[in-house]
Order: sequence, then C-alpha cells, then structure tokens
Amino acid sequence: MDALSLAWIGMMAKDDQPFILQKAGGLQGTFTYIAFAPTRNAAAFIAINKFDFAAAFAMGEFANELLATIAPR
Repeated sequence: MDALSLAWIGMMAKDDQPFILQKAGGLQGTFTYIAFAPTRNAAAFIAINKFDFAAAFAMGEFANELLATIAPR
C-alpha cells in the first residue's frame, strides 16, 4: 500500500463488544488511536509519544476492550 486517506475502520459487534468505528495513526514518534461506539454514545482516545509498534497495537486492543466494558452490546 502506498497511501490511505481518511479511512475509518468499522468493526461489527460481537460478543460484548458494540459496533466500533476506529482510526489509528502515527507521525514523528507519536501513535494515536480513537474508537467510537456510536450506538452506545461512548468513545475512547489514546495517544503515546513512543514509536513502539507493540504498544500501538496494545493501546488499540485496550480501547476496544474498554468500550466493551463501559458500553456493552
């Protein structure tokens, strides 16, 4: 892939996790992740200032699990 512009990822509801719209990004040593559960009026935003792919994946998983906990399906 060479480029991707304004792509929001939709994750269908499953088990306790509600439908989630999410977006991840990174630039100059910063990673961000935002996730919305629009049908549950809930959202989570996380940003880290360390260029660490493992941490970036972990924060996405954490945000999705957090939404499943605070706004279950």
